[in-house]
Amino acid sequence: MALPWQRRDPRIDGTPTRRRNRRRDRPSSEETQQQSARVQEERRRQRLAVTIGIMLILAIFAIVAVGLYREFYEPPRVTAGEVRGVKFTMGDLVERIRVLQGINRYEQGGFVDLSVVPFQYLQDMLNAEILRQASPGLGFTATDEDIDQEIRRRFYPTPPAGQEADTEQLDREFENNKSNLLTQVNLSEAAYRQLVGEDLLESQLSLMFLSSIPEMPEQVEVDWIRLDFGGAVVPEEVRARLDTEDFNAVAFEVGASAGFANEQGYVGWVPQGAFPDLDAVLFGDQENDVEPLAVGAISDLIFTQGGVYIIKKHSGLEERELEFPMLRQLVTVRVAEWKNEQLTRGSDEGWLTINFDSERYAWVADQVRLTSPRVEQPQRDNQGGLPIGGR
Repeated sequence: MALPWQRRDPRIDGTPTRRRNRRRDRPSSEETQQQSARVQEERRRQRLAVTIGIMLILAIFAIVAVGLYREFYEPPRVTAGEVRGVKFTMGDLVERIRVLQGINRYEQGGFVDLSVVPFQYLQDMLNAEILRQASPGLGFTATDEDIDQEIRRRFYPTPPAGQEADTEQLDREFENNKSNLLTQVNLSEAAYRQLVGEDLLESQLSLMFLSSIPEMPEQVEVDWIRLDFGGAVVPEEVRARLDTEDFNAVAFEVGASAGFANEQGYVGWVPQGAFPDLDAVLFGDQENDVEPLAVGAISDLIFTQGGVYIIKKHSGLEERELEFPMLRQLVTVRVAEWKNEQLTRGSDEGWLTINFDSERYAWVADQVRLTSPRVEQPQRDNQGGLPIGGR
């Protein structure tokens, strides 16, 4: 029999055993470190994966943002040209072409030809600004009153002969005619007035040169055959035929007139300077010891920017009164020469800059095709319209 003081509490007896069991169940410190390392490695990988994912997303957004910036935001704001601090952006150029295209379709039912490189339209904008700045020194300007009168001339209807005019009705038609153009082309009146002002200045420049042309210049009488570049007709074959065939018959068959020769190739009397590329053949070139084409002779092929020419000369120099087509051509040539001289001078002196290349040309052409206005040709009588340049 166990005495009371000899008895043991079972809880006390079991405690060491349980403690030993718990010690056996606990992982060792090495295992704990390994497990902690694995957790930390997994977390590091997760953070790395998240970081890489975020970087990829940001890179994609950056690429898209750069593409949008370069495609839509930057090009319209890039300076295409500048004249003494007056800048024209690519967006200005697109807007000008779009407006001219809309006006051309409204007035004539045609299109602005994009085969004429947009660079030409940029030059036209720069030339208009050069002329605006130079006009006071040349002795003419285009005032608001001048512009008002020109707009009225273009859009004010003319009543039929013998019919009593209702002034109020004519005024309403005038406003309606003008509003129709501005609405169809999506053009503000201020922008249209600027275009009219530019036309007036160029008209005055033309008048300035017209006054300097003599009434009775020396001229020669000619026929010519004009051929287009890239046409079905081979120029060398045409020239060979003229050795045995009648000039006018061949001209009737293959000629592509630019408005100066009739169907048989007869042009008439031509003054020096009307066609600078043909002057050396028609009038000779003393500086380069080039003799003029002999009377009755047929020239070789003459390659110019406007086509390929073959000329037959009928007369020597004679002082004759200018016919209107040649007078207009002389003025056109002199205006074009003045513009080219100004562009060259401005570039040399540094007050003119042009920033245009093939990529910008492609962008402009694409934008014009996308934004070209779709307007119907109006049916209007007895009223003018904005003229679009051309021969």
